[in-house]
Amino acid sequence: MSTTFGPSDSPFDRHADGLAEHGVTEFLLTVDDLETMVRAGVFDRDDGTRVELEDGRLVRMSAESMPHARASARLNKALDRAIERLGLEERYEVLNGGTVRVSKASAFDPDGAVIARDAEAFFLRPDQVFLVIESSLATLTRDLGSKRQAYAAAGIAEYWVIDVKHAKLHVFRRPFEGDWSERLILTAEDSVSPLFAPDADIALKSVF
Repeated sequence: MSTTFGPSDSPFDRHADGLAEHGVTEFLLTVDDLETMVRAGVFDRDDGTRVELEDGRLVRMSAESMPHARASARLNKALDRAIERLGLEERYEVLNGGTVRVSKASAFDPDGAVIARDAEAFFLRPDQVFLVIESSLATLTRDLGSKRQAYAAAGIAEYWVIDVKHAKLHVFRRPFEGDWSERLILTAEDSVSPLFAPDADIALKSVF
């Protein structure tokens, strides 16, 4: 499904800002613009199309490889089981996706997220998110770089990056001044517990 925006309702118009007369064709979007486009069906997510917004620019995400998808699915399942085992299912919910607003001009689609059970929003707000997970194969540099900083600046409590190739989990906790005050690098021999559930004790050998 696609939608054509008319001259008066295009979300691009108000961002042109005179650039056209200089031969520049780049338009910067806001997260509200992206939400409008997604609601209108501009991006057909049923066919696997995934886009993110970073600093006003659309980023088309490549298709997931099996190792990438398997790692995130296993970790999400382990988190779900831990939440149920600890009797926390009325407070927390694990999502295998969803869109998180991180600023007015950036919104990401993580591979996993733990959110408040009662969260209701088309795009999730940072205060509704307790943990964000990115599974990284071809995107490790971005996930450990610009995304790391963006999630911290947004105030996300905790951010995990699965390094699929090297079988490692990068754990970032407690955002502070646009970055993180705590960082751990764990292997398949380790276990991990998120801040919201310190007794979860998830064995990473079940992920890698």
